[in-house]
Amino acid sequence: MEQLGSQIRRLEEQVAQEEGSSQALREELRGKETGLQQLRTAVKELSAQNQELMEQNLTLQESLGPPDRSTVPRPPRSAPLTQRLHGEMAACLCDLRSLCNILSQRAQGRDPNLSLLLGITSTQPPGVDRDDWQSPEVLSRKLSEVRQLRRDVEELRTAISDRYAQDMGDNCITQ
Repeated sequence: MEQLGSQIRRLEEQVAQEEGSSQALREELRGKETGLQQLRTAVKELSAQNQELMEQNLTLQESLGPPDRSTVPRPPRSAPLTQRLHGEMAACLCDLRSLCNILSQRAQGRDPNLSLLLGITSTQPPGVDRDDWQSPEVLSRKLSEVRQLRRDVEELRTAISDRYAQDMGDNCITQ
């Protein structure tokens, strides 16, 4: 009997604890619901303010009208110098390409292309005057050409290094 009484007391205590936990969870839930409601209200207010600002922006843009020709940016005074600089860089790129070809041919034991060796090429590399150096497409193409030249130089460096190592090895054996 006493055992049943003590079990009943323990169960009653446990139920009381569970009710306390349940009450605490309900209060926490109410707090979170209140916070959520406040957030929803704030989002609605911000959305309304955003809509008003967008309408004001549109109104201002309409009142300004199309852009004035006098406000269109003009190319800087240094544009001709920049164009000449790009032309010179393109010529150097062409010369470096020719030099890489000559050295590659020699590293492979072949006779070099005489026109490349003597520098007999067109007076200007193709596209120097026609290219619009402000265009992203032209800049991207030129960048890829420079990257390819860099890879060619690296291959040439490797070929010369290999050839040098082979020559050194041959000299060591014969001595």
